[in-house]
Amino acid sequence: MKRKNFRNLALTAGLLFLWPLWAVSIDQSTTERIIKENRYFLAFINVSVSNFGEKTHIEILKKANQHHFNAHMWYLQSNYVRSYQEIKRSQSLLRDLYLTILDDYYREDARILLDISAPIIIQSKDKKAEHFLKLGYRDLEESKVFREMGYNYNRFLFSNKIRFYIDAIKNARRAKRFAFLAIIESKIPVEEKDEYKRQTLDDHLFKNEDSDSITTYEDVKNKLTNLINRKLIINNYNFFLHHDDNYAKVSKEKTDILFTTSGELNTDAISGHQFITRDDDKEKKE
Repeated sequence: MKRKNFRNLALTAGLLFLWPLWAVSIDQSTTERIIKENRYFLAFINVSVSNFGEKTHIEILKKANQHHFNAHMWYLQSNYVRSYQEIKRSQSLLRDLYLTILDDYYREDARILLDISAPIIIQSKDKKAEHFLKLGYRDLEESKVFREMGYNYNRFLFSNKIRFYIDAIKNARRAKRFAFLAIIESKIPVEEKDEYKRQTLDDHLFKNEDSDSITTYEDVKNKLTNLINRKLIINNYNFFLHHDDNYAKVSKEKTDILFTTSGELNTDAISGHQFITRDDDKEKKE
């Protein structure tokens, strides 16, 4: 009786272990889709880890990328089950990496950047800067909502959880962008604000042409540089690093992790499996 119960328990455990593989039809199109999806997950978090990550975060990203590479290799060999398994191993690592980076950097940094200018803005009663500040705190709160949705989602549905964390990071980045706009607006002297400038007819006619010639990224960067050089803003929180990250750019002062470590990828897991298979076949023939 005990043996029968043990057999049933073992069977149940096996079914629970394998259920993620049965949840989807693992064919060529499905594998191709999840490989493409995982490539996006890697590229997105690569910017974050490159800009802010420490050694442990870098190692996790490299391991996740190796599993992704293995998945692609198995896909090219039409072994879609093994490819799927490698993608899941990659996403299991990415799921935890996303949450760590989100909690340790994005939400914390957004809060600090918003709080830096809050006392001055509130005292100055600058309505435009105060509006930017309000929008920043709103996006920070939305980031928290997406974070909780991802955290409480089924822990085995890796891609769904990661997408919630991506939305949380995007909202935190937007909160930081509003923080910079609030800082800039609060520090620009009144006589230099656009609404107080004396404008000529030429200024009005060519305003749209000028604005189209420069991106928002460059515009904010130029204003930050100008105010810092004039000592109207103290760069006490590495503003330009955060500004680059806000627009999904790896900072020039940092290293692109996936690009620089691509040469470390190896086929050991693939070739090792094939070697074992050949040995097994040889033993069977003998």
